[in-house]
Amino acid sequence: MKVDLVMWTLNGAKTLPFVLDRINNVVPDGMVNQKLIVDDGSVDNTVSIAKSCGWNVIRNEGKGISDGANTALKLVETEVFCSFEQDVLLSPAWWTNVSPMIIGKDDVAAACGLRFLPQSNFCFNVEPYGLTRRQIDFYGSYGKTLDNTFWNTQVLRSVGGFPKLTYAGIDTYLLNLFESKGYEWLVNYDVKSLHLHDSLLNELKHYYFYGLSLPQLYKRLGKITKIYQNETLSRFVFKLAKSPASGLRMALKMRDARLTVAYPALRLCWLLGYTKGMSLESN
Repeated sequence: MKVDLVMWTLNGAKTLPFVLDRINNVVPDGMVNQKLIVDDGSVDNTVSIAKSCGWNVIRNEGKGISDGANTALKLVETEVFCSFEQDVLLSPAWWTNVSPMIIGKDDVAAACGLRFLPQSNFCFNVEPYGLTRRQIDFYGSYGKTLDNTFWNTQVLRSVGGFPKLTYAGIDTYLLNLFESKGYEWLVNYDVKSLHLHDSLLNELKHYYFYGLSLPQLYKRLGKITKIYQNETLSRFVFKLAKSPASGLRMALKMRDARLTVAYPALRLCWLLGYTKGMSLESN
């Protein structure tokens, strides 16, 4: 069975050459039907890099990841396709260990591996700590992302494709939607790709952005599940208040003193983003 490869990009020239080269090395060439990049109007060398690496470049029909993903989905020809993001360097073990989890399995909607930050990143151990608690936290959503993922094309199209969300949370929404329809999203926790984020500031922006998305996401999720109904502003304030103690516990568990600073900072950004998102939803 051949698969289509898709990616959505915006000014990704810094990481794209390494990411595309790794995809070429990890995904067997004989298994590839077409390579599609949906670009969101990059002003750097993203488009020329993609073309030089053998990818067809299509302009996003809308704006942002939701529209870019759906623009790609319209062009997919294979029963299973793979999606990547411009800053995730695939694990060499990705294809071999993740593809068998979905190919030929009608009840599996998606399958992926994990991706972690570089060890030099101040926040490196936040996600590995989450791995130790994946059966406790995150309502089962730990590790489920769009950036190194196999998709069952028919299933994804049957639920309306990628949800239209203004900011982030596409993966969380799809997970709950799939489960409500009786499908699984599987994760191989032993396959670890590299998320090429090299700075604390980048992570703080990421958490603010995700917090910004949550009021809209929770509102949408309320129509298909009740498990997020307790995620209120007071709960976010409470999590911030206890974050110094949580950061210390994480630091001791992971033997990484940076977490005593990193985790409270991330929680603050999450709260600030969530508060801003609430304001935007009320307007």
